[in-house]
Amino acid sequence: MKSNNYEIMKANIFLLILMSSSLSLFSQDSQPCFFDQVTNKKSLLESERQIQAKINQRLILGNERSSSDSIRTIPVVVHIIHNGSSENISEAQVQSQIQVLNEDFGKFAGTNGDGSGVDTKVRFCLAKIDPDGHCTNGIVRVKSPLTNHQAYQRLLLKALSFWDNTRYLNIYIVKSINGNVGGYSSFPGGPADEDGIVVRHNLFGDMGTASAGLGRTTSHEVGHWFGLYHTFNNGCGTDLCTDGDYVCDTPPQAGPSYTCITQNTCSNDIPDLNDLKENYMNYTPDACQSMFTDGQSERMHATLDTIRTEIWLATNLEATGCDSNYVAPDICAVAADFVTLNTDICNGNNVYFMDKSLNDPTNWQWTFTGGEPESSTDQNPTVTYNSVGTFAVKLVVSDGISSDSLETTGYISVSLPGTGDALGFEENFDSGIYPPSYLTINNLDGGITWELDSMASVSGNYSIKINNLINTNYGSTDELVLPYLDLTTAHPDSNVYMNYKWAYAKSDPTFSDEMLVLLSVDCGVNYSQIFYRTQNGLTTGPVQTTPFVPDSSQWKNAHISLNSYRDEPYVQLKIVNVTDGGNNLYIDNINVVGGTNFATHINEVPNDISNLKLYPNPATNRATLEYSLARQSKVTIGVYNLQGQLMRSLNDQNMTQGNHEITISTKGFEQGIYFIKIQAATTPKTMKLVILNN
Repeated sequence: MKSNNYEIMKANIFLLILMSSSLSLFSQDSQPCFFDQVTNKKSLLESERQIQAKINQRLILGNERSSSDSIRTIPVVVHIIHNGSSENISEAQVQSQIQVLNEDFGKFAGTNGDGSGVDTKVRFCLAKIDPDGHCTNGIVRVKSPLTNHQAYQRLLLKALSFWDNTRYLNIYIVKSINGNVGGYSSFPGGPADEDGIVVRHNLFGDMGTASAGLGRTTSHEVGHWFGLYHTFNNGCGTDLCTDGDYVCDTPPQAGPSYTCITQNTCSNDIPDLNDLKENYMNYTPDACQSMFTDGQSERMHATLDTIRTEIWLATNLEATGCDSNYVAPDICAVAADFVTLNTDICNGNNVYFMDKSLNDPTNWQWTFTGGEPESSTDQNPTVTYNSVGTFAVKLVVSDGISSDSLETTGYISVSLPGTGDALGFEENFDSGIYPPSYLTINNLDGGITWELDSMASVSGNYSIKINNLINTNYGSTDELVLPYLDLTTAHPDSNVYMNYKWAYAKSDPTFSDEMLVLLSVDCGVNYSQIFYRTQNGLTTGPVQTTPFVPDSSQWKNAHISLNSYRDEPYVQLKIVNVTDGGNNLYIDNINVVGGTNFATHINEVPNDISNLKLYPNPATNRATLEYSLARQSKVTIGVYNLQGQLMRSLNDQNMTQGNHEITISTKGFEQGIYFIKIQAATTPKTMKLVILNN
């Protein structure tokens, strides 16, 4: 994956003015590409080895490869996930990216793609027939806040809109991706319902919101979708064909190139060639890139011959309208379709319905049996359900010329909320029962998930862990779900909080799994992130490629205030692991209580200010700052811009000894980099905060 290199360069220049600790934070937060985080390991894991073996076997038989000298066309569907702003790009901008893909993969003479490489004999076509046989322009538009995309939400993104990946290349356009990433791609052979590419709108195509670029982010990500690695994969490596990027004719490269300057970072190739700055699978700016090698082309076709075997067949091209004999109808009629991510709700909940009808209807007529309102002419209405039962939803759309309707019976299921368990809740896993009596395990991908472990425990016989070291479904989530709790049962004079212990190590310093705590007060319809750790914030043990087993000193404490939810009678909490192929993550001693002494659960550091945490970062709507005071002190907290100007004062008062947190609203701030400065009696401490558009 590539991000906007100009933005990265500009941000780095700003940060050089400031403290070195802030620079290191930005480097960690602004990953230029997620592909390394999801597939690029020091040694291939088992599922990836199997995929690699299939491709390599086909490469050995290259002279027998079917259709080796003919063009293979890939039908494409573009899902534009937007929130009504500039990320809802035009059809012309979408078409411009398809044209760029064909120029880059086809080495079209006179275009930016006409470099020193080869015609890969792969082409791309916006689908003209959808999976149900409807006429289409190959574009689906869905209005959703998920356009501010977090990579761990990729299953939710696909739940909004997804076409059969054996027949279509699914490309998703979003407003932003966490970490200022430009895009990311699935790898061949992964889970079918997670297959596809995600790209930021301002890097898709070469016009409209992407007029500052040349569309090479998508060319780069499509390369990954075909099974290509970065040109700098595994550094210089030891063998040009079986190491590095597994392509013989791409020179080895120690690390990514971020500029168009010619470099030669490896000398183990004969002849000793320069790094391939012109290659689409490098990190160079768009203007540098102009070629795929013959070996990369061979690898693409090996993938098409072994894994993506149906998408390019003549029968599929005919079914998707991408064959040369397709004749478009005079009128592409509208086709009704809709989605909601919340079909099972509690009485009194709201449901947001998203229209995703094809071919740009201009009128919508909804009917909501059992809902309030019972009907709507809004394109994307919100409906409240106050009656228990199962209810149908109907949508009729038209454009003044054509019309279509869709009705789904039993689409919404409404039940009464239960009664949350009284506080306190405690689970230490020492009963040895799996799954634990009072926890639910959500294994969303059906693969590696949480398991009982007897090798490590805080104070008893067992803990629970997830083995990310062998969990190759990168980006998937596995949940430990607590029972519904009634926080109103806490003593009125107490503080309500969630505590648990965790232990974790990385298997490589460059990537990390993630741990989140999510909370819902509306029967699981919506969740708020109340705790987040990754990278060094998650790590408790040393980097190791062997399975991590913590000793008694390698546990950290999660201490999460729930005071703002103490009036909620039906609260659900869940601890979520997002795998990146890191290492074992252990959880032990979970409790939710109403206690009066926060400090007894915090490992204090003997400084005025310690345990400083800022999350989520980047932030869209708000961020939380946590800190601990070793003694009572006057605490001043402010938000500063890159020029050192105070933008907002957050605190200037005496604070008691112990643990504190403050919510920072980003309302009124422009997108950019800011610094949070906190000062007590001693030297102030500063943390970088990246604010995205909200």
